[in-house]
Amino acid sequence: MATRSGRSERHSGADRTAQQRDERRAFTRSKNDRTHGADLQQPGESLEWGGHLGAIEPVWEELNAAEPMRLICLSLILVLSADTAVSADYLSAELRSAVEQLKQDVADQPSNRENGVARSQVLWKWANAHALNGGTLPVELPALIARVMGRNATEPGNMLLMDQSIRELKIRDERPNAIGKLTTDSTGPFAPGSFVTIRQTYHFGDMPMVEGGGFLVAKHFMSNQGLYQTSNPEQDNYITIRSSNHAAKFEPNTRALQGMHGGFRRGAPGLFFVLREGRLRKGDTVTITYGDRSGGSKGFRVQTYSNDAFPLPIYVNLRGNRDLYTLPLQTYRIGGGSTVSVRGFVPSMVAPGEKFDISIRSEDFYYNRASGITPAYQVSVNGRPFASIPAGKGSVTLLKNRSFDEPGIYRFKIRSPDGQIKGESNPVWVRADAGPRVYWGETHGHCGFAEGQGTPDAYFKFGRDDARLDFLTLSEHDLWMDDFEWKTLLQKTEQYNEDGKFVAIAGYEWTVKTRFGGHHNVFFRDTTDRKRVPNQTAPVLSQLYRRLANENDMKDVLIIPHAHQPGEYRMNEAHMETLVEIMSMHGYFEWFGRMYLKHGHEVGFIAASDDHLSHPGYSTPLPGGLAARGGLAAVWAEEKTRDSIFSAMKNLSAYATTGDRIILDLKLNGSPMGRRLPQKVKRRIVGKIVGTAPIDQITVIKNGSPIWTKDLLTEVSGDADVQRYEISFHSSTEPGVRDSPRGWRPWRGNVLVSGAKLKTVESPSLENRLSESVGPPGDNPNEVPLRLMTRGAHKNLVLELAEIRPDAKIQLQLNGATERPSTPAMYRTPARLERRLVEFSLAKLADGRQRDVRRVEQFTDTVQLRRIRYDGELVYDLEFTDTKLPRQGDYYYVRVRQLNGEIAWSSPWWVGGFSKRTEK
Repeated sequence: MATRSGRSERHSGADRTAQQRDERRAFTRSKNDRTHGADLQQPGESLEWGGHLGAIEPVWEELNAAEPMRLICLSLILVLSADTAVSADYLSAELRSAVEQLKQDVADQPSNRENGVARSQVLWKWANAHALNGGTLPVELPALIARVMGRNATEPGNMLLMDQSIRELKIRDERPNAIGKLTTDSTGPFAPGSFVTIRQTYHFGDMPMVEGGGFLVAKHFMSNQGLYQTSNPEQDNYITIRSSNHAAKFEPNTRALQGMHGGFRRGAPGLFFVLREGRLRKGDTVTITYGDRSGGSKGFRVQTYSNDAFPLPIYVNLRGNRDLYTLPLQTYRIGGGSTVSVRGFVPSMVAPGEKFDISIRSEDFYYNRASGITPAYQVSVNGRPFASIPAGKGSVTLLKNRSFDEPGIYRFKIRSPDGQIKGESNPVWVRADAGPRVYWGETHGHCGFAEGQGTPDAYFKFGRDDARLDFLTLSEHDLWMDDFEWKTLLQKTEQYNEDGKFVAIAGYEWTVKTRFGGHHNVFFRDTTDRKRVPNQTAPVLSQLYRRLANENDMKDVLIIPHAHQPGEYRMNEAHMETLVEIMSMHGYFEWFGRMYLKHGHEVGFIAASDDHLSHPGYSTPLPGGLAARGGLAAVWAEEKTRDSIFSAMKNLSAYATTGDRIILDLKLNGSPMGRRLPQKVKRRIVGKIVGTAPIDQITVIKNGSPIWTKDLLTEVSGDADVQRYEISFHSSTEPGVRDSPRGWRPWRGNVLVSGAKLKTVESPSLENRLSESVGPPGDNPNEVPLRLMTRGAHKNLVLELAEIRPDAKIQLQLNGATERPSTPAMYRTPARLERRLVEFSLAKLADGRQRDVRRVEQFTDTVQLRRIRYDGELVYDLEFTDTKLPRQGDYYYVRVRQLNGEIAWSSPWWVGGFSKRTEK
């Protein structure tokens, strides 16, 4: 009997450690390696985060007999010698004592407002020790602790959830064989969007399943996989369940689930197989089949995004109540499809004669790296033949050790012999002058360590090999991070860093809601002894600033706020927070950078992706909130080393682009961007802009307002037989108050041309192949359907018209729609946009353009028609002088927009005034 009470009822520390480490086999403990504690909501409940265990402690009948001995033995257990009790324990003697007391306290009295915070502090230490020892944690547990310990959120719902988590950890701590294991019959790779059959089998542990128990078959909230159904065996995505125990009878039902594997922000119904007859115990198995083809179904459709760890989560309920237990995830490899496009990558700057590599990446329809036999390619440079690549050379092919002796700008084009597959590279500028160069990087991305998908290894390899980045950070959310994951991120950062070739920078995302300071990414100059300051212990922005400053040399810390959950632009730590992210897959937020400048903060601009699929630096636009292509950070640095690139970002030697590698080599009064200059009346901006597509507009902004614009594409008048017109769409996003930006504005409807012949139509800015489309025309060749979305961006159609009559016009029949928020705003709900008709007369284009501007509350929606040139400029030498109303502390920055909708923003210059930053 003594073996079942208190400490002595657990396995030895060595056995437990081996058992727990066994559970981590999938891949070095990514979040995808452990099922997370998603919210489980029953109708009428309002739980913030889902539980795993109910109010009744889930012990089972076979082991209940010894439970009365617990109180008798507890005091004895606590005084056992270290040699006999804790020599192999993963907890220190002090923490073990606190943990045992916590278990007993929860058994005696539920957590409440009086004891909840103190209990969460012990739970946080226990959870991190458990994770470092290889144990499985409920994924949402760190977030729950952040609410309770960080913000004193001790309302009953959180207290119930915390007690449930304590009980689950108690089982894992004391009886590692209680909860069974999952296995799978195949891990792929599978073609994106293909129909497959996958089986997962649950092998019962010591804990049986009684009637009313069952399995919740969940899905990752970012997956666009097929939707499960159990009603029609002939249809797609048919899911079945079978047990080795033929007496067991399951019935399909639903249970609400919230979190990464359900409705991300609120509960959504998930498929739940409930056990109606029988009892299952150790030795029994249950197999769940995704895409059961026995009744004629094509199978289960997997997601379209490539990934090395696509998760199919399953939760188990054993007691017949609402208790769900976490199971380490089974994950699957999603590869690429056949080649439909090609992309080239080159460094932006090299010296004459310097060797460099040209990367040719074959892509499928979803921008994944293609699979199968790749086509042959002919590569040209500036219109001249350069190289040939035979078919089947691989989806990423390197043309190594190439060079140019003559200075100039070189552009590569790639095409298959039949011309069906075409692409091009970013420009490479061969320049003789020594000095800093532009390096491209990603400062904001996620994998399966948070709510994303994929492993850290896949993340770093994609950035290095697919996106051809110069530098990269894996900035996982601290909201879901434990000490093991932070330790692993530092190790992976060091593993992939190779100065001179590929730079990996350590960092994480401090993740709190807008009212507590908003999301900020934190970076460290190196990995040695770096400790994160998480929101669990620093729940407001002022605490983050203070602790990072106290625990580090501020020269070694960089903080970058972003606009998704907007940073607190009224606050700034001048020595650490030197850059602001103004664009990501969430949309375009130039206003966010302006708000920091308006409040007197000396910050530069960068862009990033916030990719969640381990595709940093070249991100696939998705349905939903992450609907834009990811942006990039451009850094002017002396060399491609971690220290040099980090110093350049600290010094504001950086700029932002929406993903295209546009080169901005600009100076104000001889100083590069990001500098404060002595006061002068005459302010002269000069330099070169090297675009990746025809340059549309160049704008100089002074103190937040445009003061000069150069339009390079608009054709004021035209009488040619065939003319080119652009229809563009734009929606503003600035909320005007401290709140999340306005959501995505759908543009759905038709374009109808009358009085002219529509020869061709294209959309240079279309990038989201899953949510956007233009054309083709239907029965009426002059009518084109369109589906576009904007969130601060400019999306467009380019029409080629012939046989234009004086009464020619273009009508846009726009359907009604509702804004699609990425993050819910605090002070407004998504607006309903009414159906409307916009009409333009080609004969009435004043200065070659006409606009239709509509107010939507404080925002504006703009549709513009203009006549544009055929021959756009790819390079522009900028010269601009401002002498009007010079003031101390004026700031300037430059914005460049291309025909394809891509934008680059320089970091600001300041003239006169004084800096908040002092030497540190």
